[in-house]
Amino acid sequence: MDLTLTQTENMIIQKNPLATLSVAVADDHLTKTVLPNKMVISNLSVYYNKFRALTDISVNMPANKITAIIGPSGCGKSTLLRSLNRMNDLVPKFHVEGEINLDGENIYAPGVDVVDVRRRVGMVFQRPNPFPMSIFDNVAYGPRLYGIRNQNILSEIVERSLNQAALWEEVKDSLHKSGMAISGGQQQRLCIARALAVEPDVILMDEPASALDPISTLKIEELMQSLKEIITIGIVTHNMQQAARVSDFTAFMMINQERAGTIVEFGPTAQIFINPQNKQTEDYVTGRFG
Repeated sequence: MDLTLTQTENMIIQKNPLATLSVAVADDHLTKTVLPNKMVISNLSVYYNKFRALTDISVNMPANKITAIIGPSGCGKSTLLRSLNRMNDLVPKFHVEGEINLDGENIYAPGVDVVDVRRRVGMVFQRPNPFPMSIFDNVAYGPRLYGIRNQNILSEIVERSLNQAALWEEVKDSLHKSGMAISGGQQQRLCIARALAVEPDVILMDEPASALDPISTLKIEELMQSLKEIITIGIVTHNMQQAARVSDFTAFMMINQERAGTIVEFGPTAQIFINPQNKQTEDYVTGRFG
């Protein structure tokens, strides 16, 4: 796992020297590597009315890296992911304590533009959900929503986004075709292209390959590896092998005695899977429970 700072990461540190993360790298001699953070979750608790679904979550998402969230069903992984772009706001009586900072700004602060948060932090769901419209219109939907009407500009955005999603060569001659008429793997990449079209800072993926065949799953994983060069990615997965293959950092979640989700351990993926510091983490990643 390459933890060398990229040119992009160095630029981020220069712009915001406080947006860094000190992590222990799992190698022969544990060292400290400083990485810039894109998102910082601090003491986050999530409530649905009086029920606390998450408690005191503190975890970081380093910029231009893939952070996996793992843990057994019901531990709050999807709740955490949906909190990162304020999608849980749509749930009645939902509220949070603590902070989620995106580039140093709390996305739950009063007066924050929620629509802009959801543009900057895109979401890809477990099952592909293309809109019932053409491939072109699926990708152009977001830019049009933000006021772009020039057809040449829209065409450039659609081509760029489909290229970034590794789908352009497969659909460039059938952009008029319904987005619901292509294969499941292509639909998922179309949804990724739709998210990329509004140029987000972060893309969150909730079990993005669980409904796909192995070949399509491999394409999604390869796509994530290429996308992290330009974007920060958070992924929820039940697939331990997938988390180990694609992610740079991993957060392991469990539920506490009050049935609230909490972070048990967070660190570089190699450390979590090879040298976990917590017995619960070791039991989970080795298949002793969960």
